[in-house]
Amino acid sequence: MASREFAMGVTDARAKRGYPRDVDTWHSNDLWNYERGRQWAALAPRSVALKRGGKLTAAAKSWYRDEII
Repeated sequence: MASREFAMGVTDARAKRGYPRDVDTWHSNDLWNYERGRQWAALAPRSVALKRGGKLTAAAKSWYRDEII
């Protein structure tokens, strides 16, 4: 959840953007983190912030743990 790619997936999904053009050139772990971010954004309410002050919020962690894992 702390990766740049996860956060980018959340941002893109919430903005209803498609996948980046160069996504097929990404390393597989980066791509999976991006997709996990998109999935998390689909499940977590928009009111749940991913990060505050550069750190993951407790609510974000809870939504990940309770809904994705």
